[in-house]
This record gives sequence, structure tokens and C-alpha cells, in this order.
Amino acid sequence: MNWKLLSTITRLLFDVLLAWMLFGRGGKRGPARVKGDGRVEFAPDRLGLWAWPLTAAYLVWWIVRDLVQRHAKPSDFLSPAILGVTALMLLFSFPGTIVATADGLERVYWLRKNKRIRWTDIVEIRADTKNTWASTIAITSDDGTTIVHTWLLADRRRFMLELEQHCGEDLPPNFPRELDEN
Repeated sequence: MNWKLLSTITRLLFDVLLAWMLFGRGGKRGPARVKGDGRVEFAPDRLGLWAWPLTAAYLVWWIVRDLVQRHAKPSDFLSPAILGVTALMLLFSFPGTIVATADGLERVYWLRKNKRIRWTDIVEIRADTKNTWASTIAITSDDGTTIVHTWLLADRRRFMLELEQHCGEDLPPNFPRELDEN
């Protein structure tokens, strides 16, 4: 098979698959998982779980393709090096699962150190409500640790409910009140 045809087909399939995984469901994410010990997990959507490694694999494929096609000059290695750094950055930026417990919030990552914030240490809650489909909620502790619930994670409404239950009167006045809508 012609290399150029294979490259075109692969790129088209990848672009369509990635767009469907990230945006095809209209921003509807699954529900949070309630565990038997009282923990609530806000994990990335399953389709989003596939999009991250597929994107990294796609970048690695481009690296291999570039290395196979060009290797005459040292400057020919610049493009694969940049793509390799981008693939590593993509893998390390994977959105971790947020776990709400009776003690506080924990952000569990695959390839990084986990973050923890106790409920009593929360000093700021910022909610970006400009776009409700892609909005974020950032929780900051007194030591500067920040945990962000993004549109890639499950059940924004349940996350806000957990914040209301554990923070009570300490919520900022501009905290979104989506819970009253339905």
C-alpha cells in the first residue's frame, strides 16, 4: 500500500474518532461513582480515557514516520523531538480522577503525584460559568494546592453537591446554583 495513502487514511480516521470521543456526546458525561465506604469518584469519561492515549499514539506514529523517511541531517531530528516532547506532555496532562471523602478531596493521577485538600483547608472556590458545557470548578487550599473539576470529568452537579454538603456556609456568594434548575 502506498505510504501517502496510508498516512491520509490514518489521519482522517484519527481526526474523526477523536472528535467523536471528545465532542460527540454533547458534553454529557457519566454519573459519579459512589463507593461503599462513602467515597465519591469523579472519573474522566470512558471515551475521553481513550482519546488521550490515542492522541499520544498518533504523535508517536508521526515520530516513527518522520524518522523512517528522513535521517540525513541532524536537523531532521528536530520535528520528531518536538513531537516526542508533545506526546510526553499529553500523557502527563491526563485528567486524574477526583475522589471526595469525608476528610476532603483527592486528585488521583496516573503518572504524577496525587493532590489532597482537606475540607477545612479550602480557602477559595472559583467556578467558570461562562460556558456551562465546558465550565470548570477550581478549589484552592491554604497551602496553594488546587484541584480543578473540568468538563472531562463526570457529574458536575454531584461535585457541586459534595462541595455544598461539606463546605456549607463557607461557599462564595457567586457559587453556581445549578442544583435548583431541575
